[in-house]
Amino acid sequence: MDETWLKELNQRNIELEGEDRAKWDGATVSVSFSVLNKLSQAEQGKFEITEFKRATNEIEHWARVEEICDFFGVVDPDLAGDVYVRKFKNLTVDEESKWMDLKDINDEMPEGFGVKIDRS
Repeated sequence: MDETWLKELNQRNIELEGEDRAKWDGATVSVSFSVLNKLSQAEQGKFEITEFKRATNEIEHWARVEEICDFFGVVDPDLAGDVYVRKFKNLTVDEESKWMDLKDINDEMPEGFGVKIDRS
């Protein structure tokens, strides 16, 4: 895979001394393990493992179950894996599209799964 676009993105997203990456107002890219494996080892190392936020009530629980199943392309949330996240302070629409192009596709989910982008 050509990671030229990632190198350019990385150059714009260097953490400055004293800057807290968690407070960046930009985009958070979440990927599944299978999508993460499409990246080079160097790029994989820039992601942090995380968990889906726990539900606080039953309605939220079932929404989370659906979100998890959709994200991983599974029917049973117990078949879901780990989520890997990385924050960017500058993410263009073109770069967002490139992340979405990394989605996994199967017969049940031809629109793809395994990549989610949240803009703050």
